[in-house]
Amino acid sequence: MLKPNFSGTWQFNPANSVLQITAPDSTEFVIEHREPALRISRTHISGEKRDTFSIDLTTDGQKVTIDRGDLQIVCRAYWDGETLVFDSRLARAGEEATNVVRYTLTNDGQTFRAAERFRSSSLNYDNLWILDRIEPD
Repeated sequence: MLKPNFSGTWQFNPANSVLQITAPDSTEFVIEHREPALRISRTHISGEKRDTFSIDLTTDGQKVTIDRGDLQIVCRAYWDGETLVFDSRLARAGEEATNVVRYTLTNDGQTFRAAERFRSSSLNYDNLWILDRIEPD
């Protein structure tokens, strides 16, 4: 089975997304995907606040640990058919959380769909992020 290639620059489409959290003013994903290597860089912008998160993974389920200030993230990526799953466990100040995001491509590869499920003792939400491919200049 041929796996989709998620490489590209993707811009948040708030009109087509369904979020249970406050939507950022804008979000951009830049993905470099050369199976099995995967680099994801995500930037959220809300007002004057800019939050960029980048990670290098492989799609074979190998775990990667990231320390981001007081937040520790243990994550992995793996295939479930044509869906790429980003599975992470987060820990901060004694509280643990899980965040599972299922990535798919639709609309002949022009739309990036990220179905997110976040669970912790203090916060639970399900988001459907829709992002449109930005064509290079």
